[in-house]
Amino acid sequence: MVLRTDSRVMAIAAEMVRVRREFEAALDAVPPGRVHVAPPGQWTPAQIIWHLAKVERGVASLVVKLDATIPLYATVPPGPRLDVVLTLLDIYDFRNRSRKVAAPDLIRPPDTGQIDLTAERERWSDGRVRALSAMQSVGPRLSLLSYPHPFFGPLDGWQWALLIARHEERHLLQLHEVTAEVV
Repeated sequence: MVLRTDSRVMAIAAEMVRVRREFEAALDAVPPGRVHVAPPGQWTPAQIIWHLAKVERGVASLVVKLDATIPLYATVPPGPRLDVVLTLLDIYDFRNRSRKVAAPDLIRPPDTGQIDLTAERERWSDGRVRALSAMQSVGPRLSLLSYPHPFFGPLDGWQWALLIARHEERHLLQLHEVTAEVV
């Protein structure tokens, strides 16, 4: 039997890859002596990676956990069309960094001196593997999942999957801000 990956899952996965490549290139450009430095009140690059790894692994676990509650033979609604799947979170304007959002305690990074950037990058990479695996195994059943986001309210499984890319994109902008401000 050949498993075929849903084209919408593939589109979200491709978007996740695109954003990650941009992020890794920006992070690799940060001089090693500056990965633990940020302006007052800002997260350092190392703290940003810690946060991203925590969120991505959490979303992957959430998708798996929610899918386990759905009956195996549940009727799956059609879900979003392929041509709109990457716009499902546009109403939340993730790229707008003028609106500051305080991370909940559970996903707020520790002091930068406690963070091993190499280990966090590995955890971040592992989170990606977990997220992609969860999305692929759940596939169209993402339409059946729903869970409230602490700021945006209820999101379906498609939105949670796309949130990984949009959240990372927001923090890529933050990385650019932090590294531009540090002299």
